[in-house]
Amino acid sequence: MNSPFKHLSLIWILLSTLFFTMAAAGYTDAVLLFGDSLTQAWSEGSLAQRLSEYWLRRLDVVNRGYGGYNSEWGIPSFEVIFGTKEDREAGRAQEVQLLTIWFGTNDAVLPGRLQYTPIPRFQENLKTLVDYVRNKDSKWYSPNTRIVFINPPPFIAADRLATQYTRWRDEYKCEGPEPVLDREWDNTKKYAEAVVELGKEINVPTIDLWTKIIEAAGGESPEHLKPYFYDGLHFNSLGYKVLTDELTSMVTEHWPELHPEAIRMRLPHFADIDPENPRATIPGQKPVIPRPHDEL
Repeated sequence: MNSPFKHLSLIWILLSTLFFTMAAAGYTDAVLLFGDSLTQAWSEGSLAQRLSEYWLRRLDVVNRGYGGYNSEWGIPSFEVIFGTKEDREAGRAQEVQLLTIWFGTNDAVLPGRLQYTPIPRFQENLKTLVDYVRNKDSKWYSPNTRIVFINPPPFIAADRLATQYTRWRDEYKCEGPEPVLDREWDNTKKYAEAVVELGKEINVPTIDLWTKIIEAAGGESPEHLKPYFYDGLHFNSLGYKVLTDELTSMVTEHWPELHPEAIRMRLPHFADIDPENPRATIPGQKPVIPRPHDEL
């Protein structure tokens, strides 16, 4: 026997679909930050916070950083968080104008650790993520999305080990073996170089953050690097400033159409609103951003 609730459920589904499709039509385009805990940070002065201010009222900065993740886990995660071509065409997902892919810090832990990914596999994973966006046959094909690689930065071994020890002592109450350092300088540097190498190979602009941080610090000693990290591995505001400056400079150089001054605000300045008829002066259309250059 048919339940009357079945018909109510169908009506609700249809109404919900209509509502969300209509709501999605007004989406602001996005900058999608994808990576591990270095991306995840929303603290004052973090990458997400700085870029949200940079593209204020023009592009949504969407933070999809996942602490502890490596590139291997990034692939199924991307399949969930990046809108499909079908969803975007139906108005159910944002257009992503810029995608940053920042993995490697966890992939570079020593073999035998949970997150370890060999360099060839690491590079293959990054290529897969790019292919998802660039391949016309991909479910996630997005020709308007510009892609940027960011490689893992250097770290301070003693501070990283001290952080591990503190967690073992305070959070885990000294259960299990005393921690040892989970990464090595020279090994992490190889992963940083692998990202730069791959970026050149497949034409993805790459921020060589390993090099940029050392240059900004004036050296690679712990004393030089300490002002840029709060625990030896994760950036403080100063570290994120170096990255933000590099990324916004890259945007200005390669994609001037994404510079904030080139994008109309999603809604007008308050002084431009007609107080007698505000609806008439608040446009329902989002600004059109030109397609990216075919080649850099």
